[in-house]
Amino acid sequence: MRTRKAGLLRQRPWGTDAGADHDGADGFAAQVYAELTEELPDEDLGEDLAEVLEHYEPGTGPCADAEADEEFLETVQEAHRRIARGY
Repeated sequence: MRTRKAGLLRQRPWGTDAGADHDGADGFAAQVYAELTEELPDEDLGEDLAEVLEHYEPGTGPCADAEADEEFLETVQEAHRRIARGY
């Protein structure tokens, strides 16, 4: 499992990997995505945060209670908004 996660951390949904030089919006989006995966290391977020938000069902995630579900969703939503804003 750790190997798979380590591989996912190096991959970015924007077609580059962690070793590449990141410029502009793609670099910022990769940075935000990396921060999110560090904050939620046990989650398989996939490539599209909008899809995660669209398909997330409370009680099915890593959280056992409503407060933890809400915190998870707020964390992913904020990362998604940061990427959309570009800062």
